[in-house]
Amino acid sequence: MLEQRASGPELLDGPDFGPEEIADTFRFLVPVNYLFGGIRPTLSFFRRESRTWNREQTYCIVDAGCGVGDVARALVRWARRNGYRLKVEGMDRHPLIVELGRQQCQGYPEITLSCQDVLELEGPICDYVHASQFLHHFSDEQVVPVLRQLVALSRHKVVVNDLVRAPLHYLGTWFLTLWTSPVSRHDARMSVSRGFRVEELRALLRAGGLDDYEVERHFLYRFLLILDKGHVPS
Repeated sequence: MLEQRASGPELLDGPDFGPEEIADTFRFLVPVNYLFGGIRPTLSFFRRESRTWNREQTYCIVDAGCGVGDVARALVRWARRNGYRLKVEGMDRHPLIVELGRQQCQGYPEITLSCQDVLELEGPICDYVHASQFLHHFSDEQVVPVLRQLVALSRHKVVVNDLVRAPLHYLGTWFLTLWTSPVSRHDARMSVSRGFRVEELRALLRAGGLDDYEVERHFLYRFLLILDKGHVPS
C-alpha cells in the first residue's frame, strides 16, 4: 500500500471551483491543519531560528502556496507575542483562494496575499521562504528544480513543511474525511498519497545534487526540510 507516490491531481488545483466550494474546503482544511501538525513544525523552526534575530529588524517571509493564509497568521501571532517584526508575503496561484485569504487576514497588516506563481519570480526577494503542503503537488522530476527556485528567492533559508506518506496516515485521513465534501475527501486522501517517505526524499535530493540539508520528522506524519542558501550550489 502506498509503495509509490500517486500522480493524480488534486481537484482544487483545477480552475472549475467557485467561491462556495473553496470556502467549504478551507473550512475543513484550516482546523485540520492546526490540530494535526500542519503549523507546529513551522513554528518550531522559527523559534530556533529567531534566537539570532535582531528585534529591531523586520524579517520577510514568502509563504509559497499560502492558501488562505492560516500559517501566515500563526507566524504573525507568534512574532507579536515574542516581540519580533515579521512581514509575510503569501503567494498562491488561485485567485479565489487568495481573495478568501485576504478576507481572513484582515487585522493582520503584516500579511500581504497576492495571486502569483513563485516559480516565475526572480530573487532573492525575502529572508526566508516557507512552503507548507506545497512540495507534494509536484512530480519527482520537479522536486529539485522547485526547491532550487525557492532557494533562489531567499536570502537565508527555505523551510518546507509537508506530508509523510504512510498507510496509517492514509487510513486516518480516510476516516477523518468520511463526512466531508467530495472535494475535501478526494484532495485530503490524494495529498497523503502524493506525500513523501523521508528516504525517497533524500534520494531525490542526492540525485539532484542537493547534499547539504536537514530533514526533521515531526509528529503525525510531518517532515520539515531545511535548505540553507549558503550551502546550496547554484
